[in-house]
Amino acid sequence: MRLAFLVLMLFTISYSLDVLFYYGQGCSHCAKTEAVFNSINSTYNLSIISKEIYQNSDNRREMFELYTNFSQDPNLGGVPTTLVNQKLLVIGEIPKETWEVIFQNCSLGDCPKGVYANGMFNVIEEKDVSSSITLPALIGAALVDSINPCTIAVMVMLLGVVLVNDGKKRAFISGLLFSGVIFVVYFFMGLGILKTLASADLTNIFYLVITLVALILAIFEIKSYFEYKPGFFAVEMPMFLRPYTKQIIAGATSYPGVTFAALLCSLFLLPCSSGPYLIVLSLLAKSVTLQVLFYLLLYNLVFVLPMVVIAFAVYLGKTSISQIQNLKDKYIRQVHLISGLILLVLFLLMLQQTLTLLGF
Repeated sequence: MRLAFLVLMLFTISYSLDVLFYYGQGCSHCAKTEAVFNSINSTYNLSIISKEIYQNSDNRREMFELYTNFSQDPNLGGVPTTLVNQKLLVIGEIPKETWEVIFQNCSLGDCPKGVYANGMFNVIEEKDVSSSITLPALIGAALVDSINPCTIAVMVMLLGVVLVNDGKKRAFISGLLFSGVIFVVYFFMGLGILKTLASADLTNIFYLVITLVALILAIFEIKSYFEYKPGFFAVEMPMFLRPYTKQIIAGATSYPGVTFAALLCSLFLLPCSSGPYLIVLSLLAKSVTLQVLFYLLLYNLVFVLPMVVIAFAVYLGKTSISQIQNLKDKYIRQVHLISGLILLVLFLLMLQQTLTLLGF
């Protein structure tokens, strides 16, 4: 967990915290607050917009409107007034230690919506449709993602190319390297989406959109069992992308080449692997915490697990590239059916949360 926390901190420092600072010319409390910001700016990467209200009536009116939006009496407030990440309104001068606690929490995605004044927090309760996803649901979504035909097809192509050119040992190492790069790219991609949603306060909107997406994907996956069509965009890698993928894999004749191929294939896999991932992200999107970080790690480990298993099986001689390809082709309809049923369960889970939000 300590390592996970360090990874999270390394990622979060690249994101700035939005700070809207209202001050008055000659206000000593404002000057002290500004000095605190300057002293800790490098630690928390603050993006500060300062607005003077004594001599600027527009800024003064804007600050009063902000008070109204947060159900505060403008006559009882004053400068300094600070808005953090469009969520937390801080009225008056507060100690440096308190600012550090606020910025630390907000940098981890746990910035409360409310007001801090006179040494007290007044948190505004928000209806939130995102919920803590259960482990079975998370693993189920990751399995849908991991056993999708295009992921297996890409891995089979890679191992086939390296086996022909360099033998089993090099193919095994290349397979592990390929899986590792995919894991890292998808992990940080997910973390970036979560950070963006949390900082922009879009979790509920994103959740409602992805709820609809989950239903559409479930329908397409189940439909593919009865009317299978190779390369259908919603469930597999589109046909027009496949020649590019083969060309990239064909050039993966060295470890740097395998790394580069994995980076590009991460993008090509998005059409057929992003759906379940986005569903999970919408269920985790309230904040970026250590538990969320653990869930992201677990999801992506399950996602790359079949690729790792294939690499081991081929290296140990338990199977061959042609056998894996034949199994994929033989059971591709059943894979889509299982994926569709799991996605349908996830949709129902999300729909329940949505109905709760709407008061049903």
